[in-house]
Amino acid sequence: MKRISLLIFMCLSILCNAQEDALRSDISKIDSLISVFKLDEASAQTDSLINVLGSFSKRRAFKKEFLELQYRKALILDERQVPPSEALKILLEIADEVKEAEFNSLLVRVYLLISLCHEKSDDFKLTKKYLDLALQTIKHNKLDEMYSTYYLRRSSYDRYVNKSDSSFHHARQAELYAKKYDNKKVLLDAYLLIDIYYSKKGDFKNALHYSFLRLENTPYDSLNIGRLVQLNNIAKRYFQMGNLDEALAYSDSAYLGYKVLPTSYKLFLPSVRYQIFEKMGNLDSAYFYLKKYYFDDNQLRLEEDEIKVKQIEELYQNVKNSATIKNQKEQVMWTSVLLAVIAISAILLTLQNRKIKNRNKTINNQLEELSKALDQKQMLLSELQHRVKNNLQHVISILEIQKESVDFNSIEELIRGNQNRIHSMALLHKKLNVSDNVNDIDLKKYVTELADLVKHSYDNHQRKISLQISCPVEHIEIDKALPVGLIITELVSNSMKHAFNTQSIGIINVNISTDEKGRFSFNYADNGSGYDFNKSNSKGLGQEIIKGLINQLDGEVVTNSTNGFEITIYFN
Repeated sequence: MKRISLLIFMCLSILCNAQEDALRSDISKIDSLISVFKLDEASAQTDSLINVLGSFSKRRAFKKEFLELQYRKALILDERQVPPSEALKILLEIADEVKEAEFNSLLVRVYLLISLCHEKSDDFKLTKKYLDLALQTIKHNKLDEMYSTYYLRRSSYDRYVNKSDSSFHHARQAELYAKKYDNKKVLLDAYLLIDIYYSKKGDFKNALHYSFLRLENTPYDSLNIGRLVQLNNIAKRYFQMGNLDEALAYSDSAYLGYKVLPTSYKLFLPSVRYQIFEKMGNLDSAYFYLKKYYFDDNQLRLEEDEIKVKQIEELYQNVKNSATIKNQKEQVMWTSVLLAVIAISAILLTLQNRKIKNRNKTINNQLEELSKALDQKQMLLSELQHRVKNNLQHVISILEIQKESVDFNSIEELIRGNQNRIHSMALLHKKLNVSDNVNDIDLKKYVTELADLVKHSYDNHQRKISLQISCPVEHIEIDKALPVGLIITELVSNSMKHAFNTQSIGIINVNISTDEKGRFSFNYADNGSGYDFNKSNSKGLGQEIIKGLINQLDGEVVTNSTNGFEITIYFN
């Protein structure tokens, strides 16, 4: 009898072990489905296994597996982007049971997922609480392999509470532990957080590097959702770097799988594409994807609502057909349910239509802005042509003055002087083309580049002449920028040609600021031999040009020649 009992016990143990192995294998398959975003299939298999273990006896025998399945049910809800409260309800129900059974690895994962749910609900106090509980459990039980997931969640928390440097540090820690314990999912998410960090810092080169690392570590499959998201993210990074051709190429690759993407991911693709085409000047394509971004969003959500309504109606019909309504009260109850379903559906559709109207209004505003952009481009072109005409007239006037001038020792000097004057005008137009603004100029960049260009045109490298620019004024109107640029050209030319003939080291200072009266204060000084600016015959043609430009600015002049040459021009 004892032998029979022992044999039965051994058979039951073998059967139990076999069932445990089968359950673990099934749970592993669910994890694989979650990793490639096949959430519907993963959810169906999870619910099926939970139902199998639903009886008290089986749940007790396979307690760990049952709790693991409950955790995955919450994980799938989180991946579906449903309200965090749904996943949180399951997690809080099993947390104490997991802790009591001392399933410590699972307990850490439960704590971290609870912290994520609170993070998504913007309850950062509770987020930090569960992060700390997870860390305590890891340290107490020496679960080093769990550090990667903890540091990942800590990095995400730091990002939301505006601790960007701390977020970056913890993301790098997550990367190190993920590599050490071969946790590919955490590694991909760590790369994402590092990518985001560099992107916010404006370091798009490093951000792009981590985008590619995510792509390289994502399983290759042309319809893999994670891979499609990565391709679209790389397109966005190239767009931010101004490399529109590469941005479009990666966006094209991502768009090949547009139809297989879940609704929550679909909208990112046209969002990036319409920005690329807008930047390229392809306004037809920009409008197409802008329209797709807004209209498809509404359409997809409407379809989802209609599917939900159909599912509820089908469920009602199935229940109605399978159950026998015994009395009038039951009929009234089911009729009420149906009416409630219809009422809810009507409310959902009404709210969605309201959203569509708001989106349509936004689209119309976008279209109006695109139309204004086209008009502005035309206006910019016309204005630039006008500026070119005016500046050519300046060149003609200077050449007319030179016909009467005898102050040039050689044709080479004459040509070089005119080259520098024309360069000052050309540089101004270059700044206009870069900024797409015909009214204001980035004064510091313009003055620095222009003064340096004129200096080098006369520099023989035998003298050490330093050029120091100080310009607190950020922008200036082009009508003032042109005469200021020409004055700088003439003054730097004079200094390089005449001021340092008897010395090998020299300093030129240019400072443009505003005084207490709100006027522009243009100060130019060198420590050369100096000269009297007020003498009518001083410095020939250059002197005449400078005085004419000062009159054009309606400027007030103060000079000093006691220690080199210094001139200050005040103008409004």
